[in-house]
Amino acid sequence: MIAKHIVCSLLSIFTISLRVSAQSPLTLQQALQQVRLNSPALRVERLNISVAQADQITANLRPNPVLNNQTLFQLSTPPGLPVLADQSAGALSRQRRQFWLQATKEFDIFNKRQYRNRFAEASTNLAVRSVAETERGLLFDAANRFLDAWYARIQLILLQRAKANVDTLVQLNRVRLKNLVITSTELTRTQLLSDQFAIQTGTAQQDFRNRLNELRLVLGTTDSITVAMNDTVVRPDLANPLSLYPSVNITPDSLLRLAITTRTDVQAAQANLETARRNVDLQQVLAHPRNEAGLIWNPQNAVPYAGIFLTLELPFYARNQGEIQKSRVLVDQAGQAAALVEARIRSEVQTAYQSFVSSRQNVNRYVGIRRDADQVLASVRYAYLRGATTLIDLLEAQRSWYDTQTGYYQALYTYRQNYIRLLYTTGQISTY
Repeated sequence: MIAKHIVCSLLSIFTISLRVSAQSPLTLQQALQQVRLNSPALRVERLNISVAQADQITANLRPNPVLNNQTLFQLSTPPGLPVLADQSAGALSRQRRQFWLQATKEFDIFNKRQYRNRFAEASTNLAVRSVAETERGLLFDAANRFLDAWYARIQLILLQRAKANVDTLVQLNRVRLKNLVITSTELTRTQLLSDQFAIQTGTAQQDFRNRLNELRLVLGTTDSITVAMNDTVVRPDLANPLSLYPSVNITPDSLLRLAITTRTDVQAAQANLETARRNVDLQQVLAHPRNEAGLIWNPQNAVPYAGIFLTLELPFYARNQGEIQKSRVLVDQAGQAAALVEARIRSEVQTAYQSFVSSRQNVNRYVGIRRDADQVLASVRYAYLRGATTLIDLLEAQRSWYDTQTGYYQALYTYRQNYIRLLYTTGQISTY
């Protein structure tokens, strides 16, 4: 019985430890790492690389030789011809049989296999770049989901703190009402405010759970998760987003060059253009006629014959004109798409950087405002308890404090969002 009790206790401790570990708060970096490892959408996209690699194996194969056989039997002797002694043998004898054995192979004199392989290599590279671009988009979405969950939890904490302050005031007012220091109206007003905060807290709790469910879906996990409140998101070494790259000056043009160099959509567009160009080369080579050559062994009625076999396609009509024309259109399309990506990057980087700088300034302005709001609330609360001011002033100070805190965290939320967008537009979110 003692051993059983010990085993049960150890199992309970192990289960509790698992729950605690499952509930350990996630930082943004950990969340993005989980996306890289567990995202179902990313796993599906990565299969395209395996498909492209299989196509590359197929493109590198050589054509198989072809073996052809025809066997004819002489069933009867034509009338008027003498029956020779050796022709009186059975119907399956070599004297009454014609045998055709032909071995041929297609010869790649125009290096079609080489062009197929080059096109398949470009297609594989395009698949790799496309997966990287998909990963960039998923990381950006996951980072925003993380910030949504963080902000929902901040709102919940603010409401809980505000409700705790009002609940304390309600308890004090009940005592003061009992001592006939205040009227019942003041107690009712504080109780109403407490009830309002209770309703808002319940709504905030449900919103926080919804945000966590959305984040869990993006992370590809079914475990219970929560977000770390002490994660600054903005790295200390990236207060200036370019400090990680000492060789890059702090200018929008430098950010643009960084984005063009590292963004995966640019790399995917360039890979698509290279694939289209190689497809043109392949289609032009495929316009050349196929050729086939081989040897023939042909014993006829016990008389051996040998020869050669040659097939040459005459390109009078079909010369792959349609595919060549289509491949050139695809090159033009890929070139325009690449130019469009580069043009869009300029606008995105400039907007993201300006928004980041502006939101950072707003957060800095709130430092003094928050300090003043805390001091005002403490002073008015102290004065109210001393009877030096009215309940209206206290409630107004409480509301002003709550609005200030909400405004600060809204500015901080926007600042972090703009930081994530800056990482996304410059292509650095893939290495966060």
